Order: sequence, then structure tokens, then C-alpha cells
Amino acid sequence: MRNAARRSVVSVFMMLAMTAFTALQASHAADYPIKPVVMVVAGPPAGGTDAIARILANDLSAALGQSVVVDNRAGAGGIIGTKFVAGAAADGHTLLMGHVATNAIVPALIKPKPYDPLNDFIPVGLVGTAPDLLVVSAKSGIQNLADLLAKGKRGETLTYASPGVGLPQHIAGFALSKASNVPMQHIPYRGSAPALVDLVGGQVSMMFVTPGAAVPFLKSGQLKAIAVTSRERNRFFPDVPTVVELGFPSVEETGWFGVFAPARTPAAVVQALSTRMNEAIAKPDIRAKFEAMYLEPASDASSPTFTRFVKDEVEKWAGVVQRLGVSAE
Repeated sequence: MRNAARRSVVSVFMMLAMTAFTALQASHAADYPIKPVVMVVAGPPAGGTDAIARILANDLSAALGQSVVVDNRAGAGGIIGTKFVAGAAADGHTLLMGHVATNAIVPALIKPKPYDPLNDFIPVGLVGTAPDLLVVSAKSGIQNLADLLAKGKRGETLTYASPGVGLPQHIAGFALSKASNVPMQHIPYRGSAPALVDLVGGQVSMMFVTPGAAVPFLKSGQLKAIAVTSRERNRFFPDVPTVVELGFPSVEETGWFGVFAPARTPAAVVQALSTRMNEAIAKPDIRAKFEAMYLEPASDASSPTFTRFVKDEVEKWAGVVQRLGVSAE
């Protein structure tokens, strides 16, 4: 009888604790946000991630009833801004516009890990995805990937630019060199803009680059796209062959962008943010803005879906880094 009574008392206490926890969670959601929300971009202004963050922040400001301010914290390949969010107060007022490099590749590439991509953050929602384009200067005379590789096989020096060490574009170039058995020298830049200028000028041979950054040069006829890193042809570039169909499946990769909160952010706050994100991305005008950047808007921006996605990406890129033997140089 005493054991039964003890179990009954424990059950009551557990129910009371759960009720209190639920009430606390509800109060967090009801009160949130109580001040402006900071969305950190771990890169410079005017970049692709910055543009995506500003589109979303503008809509969330109206939805949340508080300003959502984009804060650029560039440096160390995205580590500075990303670590800042990992150490911020877990109340939903500091967020990260993360991407495949900051939240999957860098933790696999840099030793020791600058942060834990799974335990230091809560994925709030996926914004969208975009593969990279392999581009060459129109003045080079290269018409396709076979032409490019033929130059290297003839002994000509091939160099590939990237927006920085550890970014998907760096790894794609490394993977292509390894898969084709053609030596290629990596030339890292601080962002896509200066790299593209040098590519147009002939200082480097080629570059994997986000479509949004490359399109102005493609439209002007200064660059030519010879491959896309998606598994299937991209709807925005239907005439550009994929690396898979060209015989280099190991080069396949798709970039992505999503919002993260510090670990231990209340579940109700994460849910509220995720809901607002889904509503924003579903709006035709927001989707049109993302599509104008050649970003495929997410069809499901929910936190649970994004959490599973990030877990898979972290495991995938850890395997890619190990298999290729790529380093932070």
C-alpha cells in the first residue's frame, strides 16, 4: 500500500511538473518576441546569404510585430558569426541564417570542431536550396567540361577559384580534380565577387559558384556555364548538363540555407518562428524574390523536417570530407 501511495504521489508531482512546463512554454510563445530579433549572417553584406536573410527578415518583422535586424559577422570562414549565435541567449532573439558550409561542412573540416552543428543549435526551418554552376570565361574557348579537362590532361595548369576554404564550391573543385585525375590548384578568395572578376579576366581557369552570383556574368556573355552540381537538371538552367550525367557523381552537391536558434531555445518559440517562416515562404511575392536569385524555396520549412535534414547533411558531409581527404589548407 505504501508503495502504491508513493507511486501515486510521484505521479501527481510528475503531472504537476508537466503542467507547469507546458504553461511555461505557452508563456514563452505568448510573450515572444519582447524586443527586436537579430538574424546573424556569418558573412559580409551584399552576399547571397545576406540577401536571403534580408528578404526573410523583412517579412518576419511584420509577422512578429518586432524588427528583425540582419547582423553581418563575417570572418574565419563563417566561424565567428556562427559561434556567436551558439553562445547567445537561448530565447529566440538571436538567430542564425546558416547554410551548408556553416552548419555541416565547417564542423567536419576544421579540427578541433569550432562548434557542434547538432548540439549547439536548433534548426528552425529550411529556406531553400540551390546547386552550383561550373563556369569558365567566355574568352577561354572552352565549350564543355571535356574541353576543360583536356587542357589539364595536356599538361596545362588548371586553377579553380572558390569564395573561401571549406565552402561547397571548394570541395566541388577538389572532388572534380580527384575524380578526373586532373591536377587543379585551389585559389580561395574572400567571397564570390572578386573571384568572378578574376575568372572573367583569365587569372583563374574555372569556378564552382552559386547561380545568383554568376547570372549577371552569364547574361553579359562574359562567362559560360558548362555543368551544374545537381543530380537532375535544374529548372532555371535546363540546357546545362549535370555533373552526374557527365560522369562525375562524386561532384554532386546542393547548397541550402536555413534559420537556426541557439540550443535550449524554448520549443514554443521555435514553433512560433517556424510557423511564421512557413507562412512567409508560401507567399507568392517572397517565393518570386527567392526564385529571382535562382533559389528553390522550401516546400516544408517546419522545424522537425529541417532537423532531420540537417542531421543527414552533417553525416553526409563528414563522410565526404573524410573520403576525399580534403583539408582546410
